[in-house]
Amino acid sequence: MLRVTKNISEADFITHAGNFHADDVFATAFLEKLYDNITVIRLKEYKSDGTKLAYDIGDGPFDHHTLNKKARKNGTHYCSFGLLWQSLGKKYLEKINVPDIDTTFKVFDYLLVNSIDAIDNGEFAIESSYNIYQIDDLIALFRPHEEEDEDECFKEAVNFASLIFDKVLKDALTKADAIKIIKAKIPTIKNKVLILDKFVPFDFACFYLNLDVNFVVYPSNRGCYAAKTISTHYKGFTPKVSFNKSWAGLRDDALAKISGVKTARFCHPNLFLVTADTLEDTLKLVSLSSKN
Repeated sequence: MLRVTKNISEADFITHAGNFHADDVFATAFLEKLYDNITVIRLKEYKSDGTKLAYDIGDGPFDHHTLNKKARKNGTHYCSFGLLWQSLGKKYLEKINVPDIDTTFKVFDYLLVNSIDAIDNGEFAIESSYNIYQIDDLIALFRPHEEEDEDECFKEAVNFASLIFDKVLKDALTKADAIKIIKAKIPTIKNKVLILDKFVPFDFACFYLNLDVNFVVYPSNRGCYAAKTISTHYKGFTPKVSFNKSWAGLRDDALAKISGVKTARFCHPNLFLVTADTLEDTLKLVSLSSKN
């Protein structure tokens, strides 16, 4: 449970007052999960003396407003949330009995922490002709208007961040499990095709493991088999190898006739997915596309 106080003697943790951002809000949500009951004070100025854990303020180990910023291998500098996660993330995963702590720790950092750090450091931006709410924009929606109490609005933002934290962690656990399953399948990869016994969220795992694959084939929940292309980068829309252009949008007899594959059922108009009734025929569709 989070309590925000005005009395520094009551506080266990210190962060900055004024406009809050995804960095200090998610850092607070994380600390609340790790320590259960925390009391935070939000100050305009503070110089850390080591007696209390200060973050995003104070020039201590969890304040990123220094000249000697720490950075990840990908170049993203750590903010307070990232510094706290690096120091205490595995402790929290141990607390909640996560089975694969190392992988989940890295995946969660990639999915959420890295992006919040990049936005807060001004190292990431989306250019678009229409509005796209980033996580920091959503947190900013909780800032006080008119006579609203700033600390109460901060607590509301932390509650929202806590929900997002849990959802992303659940996603990270799913992805960590998929990484384990697909890693065991690496010796079976042939001709840059990965065949799965059941569907798992493979896109992230393929990039995490840096697999040299163009297609993934798996049983579909519609009772047939599906093959999906792998994009040039995670969440990208450009496949390494597309399915045949002449198949785009075709179904059933029309697709079977033009492809020569008897049980072919569907090809997505954007050429990233095909289905067929059997594994053998799905692999034939993949083989025909690989030869383009």
